[in-house]
Order: sequence, then C-alpha cells, then structure tokens
Amino acid sequence: MAIQLERNIPAAYLNRGVSRHLLGENVLALKDMDKAIRLDYFNSEAWLKRGMIYGEIDSLNQALSDINHSLSINDKQPFAYFQRALVNLKKKDTLSAINDYNQVIRLDPNNALTYYNRALLFSINKDYPAALADYAEVININPYNVYAWYNRGNLHYELGEFADAEEDYSTAIEIFPDFAGAFINRSATRQKLGDKNGAFDDHERAAAIIAAANSEGKDQEVLYSRYADSAYFNKIIEFEADFVDGNKEKGKVQFQRVSIKPKDNIYLIYALPLSDSLKPLRAKKSYYDEQITAFNTDNPLGIKLLFSTDSWMTDHQKTKNELRRMDSTIRNTGDSISAYFINGILYSMLSDYTSAINAYDEALLKDPGISYAYVNRGTTRFEMDEYVYSEQQYSDIVTISSSTIAKRENKMPRKPDHVSTLKDYDEVIARNPGLPFVFYNRANVKLSLQDFQRAIDDYSMAIKLQPDLAEAYYNRALTLLFLNEEQLACKDLSKAGELGIIEAYNVIKRYCNK
Repeated sequence: MAIQLERNIPAAYLNRGVSRHLLGENVLALKDMDKAIRLDYFNSEAWLKRGMIYGEIDSLNQALSDINHSLSINDKQPFAYFQRALVNLKKKDTLSAINDYNQVIRLDPNNALTYYNRALLFSINKDYPAALADYAEVININPYNVYAWYNRGNLHYELGEFADAEEDYSTAIEIFPDFAGAFINRSATRQKLGDKNGAFDDHERAAAIIAAANSEGKDQEVLYSRYADSAYFNKIIEFEADFVDGNKEKGKVQFQRVSIKPKDNIYLIYALPLSDSLKPLRAKKSYYDEQITAFNTDNPLGIKLLFSTDSWMTDHQKTKNELRRMDSTIRNTGDSISAYFINGILYSMLSDYTSAINAYDEALLKDPGISYAYVNRGTTRFEMDEYVYSEQQYSDIVTISSSTIAKRENKMPRKPDHVSTLKDYDEVIARNPGLPFVFYNRANVKLSLQDFQRAIDDYSMAIKLQPDLAEAYYNRALTLLFLNEEQLACKDLSKAGELGIIEAYNVIKRYCNK
C-alpha cells in the first residue's frame, strides 16, 4: 500500500522483499531488492540483505558479490562479515570463513556466537589449541553455554586429557541434567580413567533419558548408538542476537548492552541454606502466601519453601544431597505424596525436566488437590518445551562435520502451543483463584504465544492479588512497549524499578525520556 501511494520509497521495497523472502517468494523478493538498490545505491543494508537471500538460495557467487559491495560501502559491519562467513562455508572455503570471523571479533570482541562458530572450524582443521582458546572465550562470556562445555570436553578427550574432559562433561550435565550425549561421552571418559562404576552409571542414565525421549517400540540400543555417534554439536549458528547496532558510548547506560527480555516464570522452590552474602539477594526475590508460610513454620523436617524466579541460587550438589535425604526421611514416615512433591521441586530446580514432571505426576495421582504441584508441573513443561524448541532452532541451520557441510533443512521447527501448561494453570485457578503467581506464569505463556492483550489481563490480575510483584509490572511494561503504549509502560517500569528490578531503569532511559 505504501508503494501504491509513493513508488520511490527504498525502505518499502527493501522490507517487502524481506517479507516475500520469508514467505518463500524469492523471485519477487529479489525484484524488490533490486528496486530498493536502484533507488538507494549506497544503502549497505540493502546490498547485504540481497546477498543474504542469494546465499540462502545457494546463488553463492552473487551472494559474495553483494556482501562484498555492502562492505565496500561500510566496512565496519560485523554482521556482514558474519554472513559472508556463512556463504564461504557453503563454498567449503573454511579459511575465508575463519578470516571473516576474525573480522567480526576485531569489531565486536564480546561476540560469543562468533567464537563458538570459529571454534568448530578450528576443530575440523585439527587446530585444537585454537579451538580450546575460543571455547574458553565463549565460556568466559556466557558460562551457561552448555554446548561450549560439551564440545570442549570432546576436544580434551581427543587430546587424551581425560580428567579435563570429565570435568567439562560434568559441567554440561550440571547445566542441563537431561543431556544424554554428555552422559554417553562422560561414560567413555570414565572408562579411560578406570572408573568402571561411574562409567556404568552414566551409560544407564543416558539410556534412561533416551528411552524417555523417544516413543515406545524403538530399539533403544540403536537409539543409543545414534546419540553416541553425535561426536560434536557441530552447528554453525545463524542469528543476530550477538550483534548490537548503534554507537555504544562508554559510561552512558542508554548505550550499554541491556538484556531487555521478560522476567522468568515463578516456581515454588526449596529454600536450601545460603551463604550470608546470598541471603539478602534471596530475600529481595522471595514471595510467600499464607499456606506456604504456615507450612514453613510447622513442618517437622525443617523444609522451607518459597516462590521465586531465581533458581540460579541453587547449589546443585546440596540439591542432590537433599533429594537423597527426602527419599529416606519422608518415605520412612510413609508420606509418599510429600516425597514425590518435594522431589519434583528439587528436580525442577536442577532443570531435570523429565524427572520433575514424573514426580509431580505421581504426587497428583495420589492427591489431585495439590494446587502447587500443578503450578510447578505446568511451569516445568513450559520451560522444557521452550528449551526443546530453542535447541531445534539452533540445530536448523548449517551442519558441519569432518566430511561435509549439509544444507539447511527446509522444515522449520513448530513453535510449542503449551496446551498442557495452560491446562495445569487453569486447574490451579479453579482450585486456588487467589494465587497471584499462576496468573503471572500464565501471562508469560500467553506472551510467548503472542496473545498480548490476554497476557496483560493476567499480569494485571497478578498485580491485583500481589501488589509488590515486581516481575509482573516489568513484564507488563515490556508487553505495553511492544504494543506502543509507552505512557502506560513507563509507569509500570517506574514501579518495577522501585520494587527492585534494576533493568527497569535501563529500559526507562531508552524509551521513556523522549
């Protein structure tokens, strides 16, 4: 419509071209890109985006020509070098790809994604010291990148450094307890270290995870072998998350990198003892209701529960020890319902999704009236589904192995509909309509489903029930910003900041001082 009204708007052709490409209409998309370039010949973005389309349809020489022209106009674009690296990979020119990644890092030294991809290429070229150095950079920037720990463990294994390999696999498992490949490789490593019992335990754990993740009737040994054959997560990743446009002026908050994303779901967690330095942090991020407060006061086992978004304060070893204590102590009293429920909470804190859901299922089978079990089960399901979807997106790009570079699959992963999670939340609301945290979590699910108005309704109900629920103000503000309701959003951001969410002030500086 914009083009009908005014036929010489370069950005209209450029954006329509992008839209047509995303619809798979590449002939029409390229015509729009051609027009955008004719109208604005020195627009580096137009050349780059046309080059990216050529790259995706495997017109590689044209892709290189366009990206090179974009860089001739502006040679300070890290994302352009990143995209040229992907084209060079398709041309099987790994040396040129590495050189392009070098340019990205020169312009953007904290780009973890580029270090990760370059490490994969170094590994394929048998330059293991360089690969190890790049994985170390990834881990330094993002200590929770599970694939970096896993791949570095594989390199240590290749080099015969089995103790270091075991340590890296263990960290990968700590971050993601259902990581079958890490258990498989740690099993092989422990065999090398002479730890036969540990190797057997890891083999059995991997087999159990694989069995749970696959439908019945499949040959588990074949599946196990298939997982074991995945020596590396050798996926070159293509997305823009690590690229920040605009100037970043030192010392000015509004130009710093700010993670603007909604706050996480709220779990009922087990409040394990913390060091004195962490206790104030937990106090700021803890919520209770009357029933949980009464439980904490009266239960004879010394268990303390609270609602929080911050499972990062979990000490994994202490949590595992508490799991063992619960199994022995509560079961000895004959209270299997509490045992399953508490174990579900502990497994959720460890991100052991499968075990957590199984424990909640058992608790609810014995007593369908535990509303908190529905909350945690629904939230665990949501996080598991989102994790699986995210992992599929990571994998759905360019696969690199020692022998081939596979083309991107045409089939994109389907975004989860979270029906089971919403069913659990609706069950809670029917049983306990005064619980604010279930409305907050349901709002987060609706936000992920892009049902923005219903998400705002649920955030508002959570705030009505719990007026100091800082996360609900913050997430409602981000949703309002997305809907261009800046005035309402800025009021919510101010309230979220008063209640302790420091990031709210960064968002205010960006959006509320116009």
